[in-house]
Amino acid sequence: MPPQPPSFGSQEYWDTRFTSNSNPFEWLEAPTALDSYLVEALRSTEDESPQILHIGCGTSLLSYHLRAHVDNPELIHNLDYSDVAIKVGKQREIDIYEGEVVQSPANRDMRYMRWSTADLLSHSSLLHVCNPNTYYVIVDKSTSDSIACSEDVYVPLPYPIGTTSDISTSPVAESPEPIHPLHILAIHLALVTKPGAYWISLSYSEDRFPFLPHPSAHASATHHDLIDNGFPDPGQLWRLEARHEIEVLQSPTGDAADKVVHRPRVVHWVYVLRRTDVEVFVRDP
Repeated sequence: MPPQPPSFGSQEYWDTRFTSNSNPFEWLEAPTALDSYLVEALRSTEDESPQILHIGCGTSLLSYHLRAHVDNPELIHNLDYSDVAIKVGKQREIDIYEGEVVQSPANRDMRYMRWSTADLLSHSSLLHVCNPNTYYVIVDKSTSDSIACSEDVYVPLPYPIGTTSDISTSPVAESPEPIHPLHILAIHLALVTKPGAYWISLSYSEDRFPFLPHPSAHASATHHDLIDNGFPDPGQLWRLEARHEIEVLQSPTGDAADKVVHRPRVVHWVYVLRRTDVEVFVRDP
């Protein structure tokens, strides 16, 4: 019987993983891989203090590298599904920067980043730690890949988040079919970002976001019947501005490595999505 794939959608899986090994781990690329896209995004805003939301931070050193892009580390908010990862990350930041931090009696934590545990597929969990209409840049280093590996989700309809503030009088019912988790993620991230915000995502997939127009047969747009029954269309909330290739350089190993011909080309992808002007509201009664 083949081994079962990791349960990337399980909080227990991530807590166990980070408890057994809390060393820094990088998904796909080095922490510097997104630098040029971050610089471009931050330069585009007139906001003097644009906030960065780093989703699925794990134990990546990217969290600390992001500090180079801001004057005040508090503008960076690191989120993860695992409370273990958040505790490890918060302590590691203290260990790295303790000697450099200028502390004041008024607020001894002003020079540290923010760290929070949240379930990105639960709007109430996300809103417990994030305010609506707050962030200008979302940094996503293979977190969407992980969420895409989770099972599709049944959701209540009408959905608690919508593109109007009207409270529906329709009775709440479960969706007739499960919904791709990235549809849900896109809606929740739209809730906490500003119009024009950037979602910069590193992925191994050439068609990662199913709500975007794409010729791939694997892409699945949100079904019209779900939208008609009160599920917002994530394709109206985000648009694809650019998609870039990062070729993965494969280092030869062993004497036979140099003799390999027609080695398949491996690439990773950087998606730059922009938040549209379509507003979203929490419409819980």
